[in-house]
Amino acid sequence: MSPFAKTLFLSVALLVVGATPKPMKPTRPQLIAQLEHEMLANTSWLRIHAAEALLDNNESGKIADLFRPEAGTATAPYRIGVWRVLARSTSGAEREGYIKRIREALHDPAAIDRISASESLGKLNAASKDDDEIILHWLLTADAATAPFPRWLLVLSSNKAERPVRENDLAKLLTSSNPVVRLRAAFAIGRLKSVSADSMATLRRQFTVEPADSIARVYLITALLLHEKDSSAIAKLEKQMLPYLHGKANEQLEVGIVTGLRGDANGLTFLPPLLTDPEPDARIGAANGLLRLIK
Repeated sequence: MSPFAKTLFLSVALLVVGATPKPMKPTRPQLIAQLEHEMLANTSWLRIHAAEALLDNNESGKIADLFRPEAGTATAPYRIGVWRVLARSTSGAEREGYIKRIREALHDPAAIDRISASESLGKLNAASKDDDEIILHWLLTADAATAPFPRWLLVLSSNKAERPVRENDLAKLLTSSNPVVRLRAAFAIGRLKSVSADSMATLRRQFTVEPADSIARVYLITALLLHEKDSSAIAKLEKQMLPYLHGKANEQLEVGIVTGLRGDANGLTFLPPLLTDPEPDARIGAANGLLRLIK
């Protein structure tokens, strides 16, 4: 039995006999072991999320060896995740080869995973000026829900003169009537290294009117938290984020990841319970965030 499994077993045993268990303080080896287990025990995108949590925390291990056999056999859209993990876990010509495969999917109008390809290139920070023409042509006929991730790539590939207009075009999507559009736009803006004052103003305005039950709301909160500088605003946003610890699996994953990205020490208190959540993404997000916090 692994050290982490022993800790979980003891916690459960204490609960059974009515004792009050001490708060679990997971160690780095325990968290890594849990993520490795999630990567091996789960399938499809859950495997990707677990592998990327390890990669986020500089734990590449044998990830490339594990995923290479799937590079030529995985089907769309899962193949994009496989190539993304391999691009992150390799280097040089091999890495570029996987990025090229993702870019080829982006260029293919018939590919059912073009949106996933654009999202992955954004996450890899692998936007290319050479793709601008293809993306702009795609956007002429793309539906509203498609637009955020291609526009994210246009922001990433923009020069200094283009950046304000392209970022504004992405930020405008935050006010779409379609919650999927708002969710994706908020995610993309949150992951930009920096945003303009205008984009922040749009984020803040949209958050004030976003319905409480909206699927986009947590992503507006995390985008604001990743860029907000005002301490009082941050404190209010943190309180707004906490209920999503008990939300949907994708929301729990986002909260875990962003808590770690922000270096929020409060996460050492509220993330550990998620390590035993029934949802794999909740456990993965918590482990990812905690690994960043206990460095």
